[in-house]
Amino acid sequence: MNTWAAYQTVACRLMARTSLYQRGGAIGFRDQLQDGVNMLLVSPEFAKERILDACRHQYAEGDVMHWWHAHPKGDRGVRTHCSDDLLWLVWALCEYTEKTGDYAICDIPLPFMLSLPLEKNQKDRYETPESGTDTAAVTEHARAALEMCISRGFGAHGLPRMGSGDWNDALSCVDGESVWLGWFMAHCARRFAALLKKLGDKGAKRYENLARRLAADTDKAWAGRWYCRAYFADGEALGGAERIDSVAQSWAVLSDTVETGNRPQVALDSALRSLVDRKHKIVRLFDPPYTADERYAGYIAGYGEGFRENGGQYSHGAIWLAMAAFRLGRHEDAWEILSMLLPQNHDLNRYAAEPFVLAADVYSAKGREGEAGWTWYTGSAGWYFRAVYEEMLGLKLKEGRLSVSPRLPAAFEKCTVYWTDGAGVSHEIAIDRQSVKVDGKNYKGEPIG
Repeated sequence: MNTWAAYQTVACRLMARTSLYQRGGAIGFRDQLQDGVNMLLVSPEFAKERILDACRHQYAEGDVMHWWHAHPKGDRGVRTHCSDDLLWLVWALCEYTEKTGDYAICDIPLPFMLSLPLEKNQKDRYETPESGTDTAAVTEHARAALEMCISRGFGAHGLPRMGSGDWNDALSCVDGESVWLGWFMAHCARRFAALLKKLGDKGAKRYENLARRLAADTDKAWAGRWYCRAYFADGEALGGAERIDSVAQSWAVLSDTVETGNRPQVALDSALRSLVDRKHKIVRLFDPPYTADERYAGYIAGYGEGFRENGGQYSHGAIWLAMAAFRLGRHEDAWEILSMLLPQNHDLNRYAAEPFVLAADVYSAKGREGEAGWTWYTGSAGWYFRAVYEEMLGLKLKEGRLSVSPRLPAAFEKCTVYWTDGAGVSHEIAIDRQSVKVDGKNYKGEPIG
């Protein structure tokens, strides 16, 4: 936590954007926003820089450049129909302002990019767009992102359209509705409404209503023991009734939008029971994998069963599941998942990857269980850092000040954290199973810093 988790995120993801396994050097829109925000305890500058750069790579219509390479004659990148990219700007802005208290960022004027919108049947386009001369405040860039999501419409179940893939790009041909995106969009709309209220903007009600409606409609995707992942355009559930996908279950909790009932708890139980493979110490993204014999959902089936996003462990998703378990008081389940993700807890002769950084994926394919895929260049490092510090140790920023509310599992007895506040004052935070002490005094819940 003190070295490799932060180093992997800052040096590899934010700075180099390359590794032995992926040497493109491109700047990913949603990747950089997540990595920057997940390093807020280290420095707020990473997140601020990424938010401003993301705004500069948003088109006037509200959609965004999926990834790009910086170039002296104009940045070159790809415009897509990907449905979740632009929402990460809303998420990042809300995270940053809530945690740092730097609301001045909301008023910074930045241009949009200009190019012809994609045609409906045009999958994507690699291009060098123009930078517009008109500018809009960062808040308006975030609003444009939400409005673009709304304008893309909703399907028969009231859920947002999948586009060319939601968080899982490999579900590229579903062409229907996304349950995960429903949770995430409801989450972003609710938090953006709160931000607008803080800024005195009268437009908050629109997004409060959107969040409420989306949460209710997404909750209807209940399949009896867990939530469906998505629907094809004709209404057929993706994977039928027997495939469970972890991200639809974890975000039922992380979205913080389900107001009644115990479905998120039941969904989490189902995910832990069905996806955690204790024998091989892996947490599958979903089960069963997609096969070539079933209805085509996209290039996900091309990975092979149990590889990468196709039913292997995709560490991003595993960490979200651990975070959801912490939120619901399932500390031991959460700790078990986090422990499984550590290379040192694997047979390294089989794992066959670096023992000091996290892997993006670990295979669950028959005969290849527990073998690591690519490492280093993965956003799971930042999410792991956040899961430990924020969800387990309970170190949470609010407007630049720190609170502590640990959720320690039985195996974790104590630790000491040194945190420097915005004024440059260092604080020693001693956490154990009985108490929290800050600078030698019993902590009584007051904000630090």
